[in-house]
Amino acid sequence: MIAYLPLMLKACATTLWLSWLAMLLGAFGGAALALLRLSRFAAIRWIAILYMEFFRSIPILIVMFFAYYGTPLVFGFDISPFVAATLALALHASATMSEVVHAGIASIGRGQWEAASAFGLRWTQTMRLVIAPQALRVILPPLGNTSIMLLKDSSIASTITVAELTRQGQLLAVSTFKNMTVYTLVALLYLAMSLPLSLLTRRLERRFASR
Repeated sequence: MIAYLPLMLKACATTLWLSWLAMLLGAFGGAALALLRLSRFAAIRWIAILYMEFFRSIPILIVMFFAYYGTPLVFGFDISPFVAATLALALHASATMSEVVHAGIASIGRGQWEAASAFGLRWTQTMRLVIAPQALRVILPPLGNTSIMLLKDSSIASTITVAELTRQGQLLAVSTFKNMTVYTLVALLYLAMSLPLSLLTRRLERRFASR
């Protein structure tokens, strides 16, 4: 196992890179969807809600298969397994994080909006200067939990041959016939990647709860 450790650490780097990209895209997508749900137009609100419910209801594995195998059929060009996995995870993460961001914004009392309007602030100024700083305290801890979930869900990318940690573990188990040893190592590496995120999430929860 020590001999194969450099290969497994390289797979860990792929897992972290995949999760980070999906988290970044999901954060931007989730914020955009949350803002669309605040629109005064009912059609826009319903589009955002339907998107959220659609991707929250379908397993990531199915979304990943559609991204990888369906893209060539629909659009006529191939995408790499890594891009397909990133896209599928980002679509699922954006649906989850839109609910988190929307709940954070909704937690701010209506009086804050009215006070900002009384000072003559525009909607964008109100959101940037008044609402967002307060909502961030509510949003950050659940975002940490979403990040941990996304890190673990990245293992599903092994089904479309992305060379991440689970995939390398499968290949190593097949070649060495030491299934328990290999998957124990894989579990320990996932723990090593998840534990710092878990500790950071708890720290944020305690810090913002004290305020």
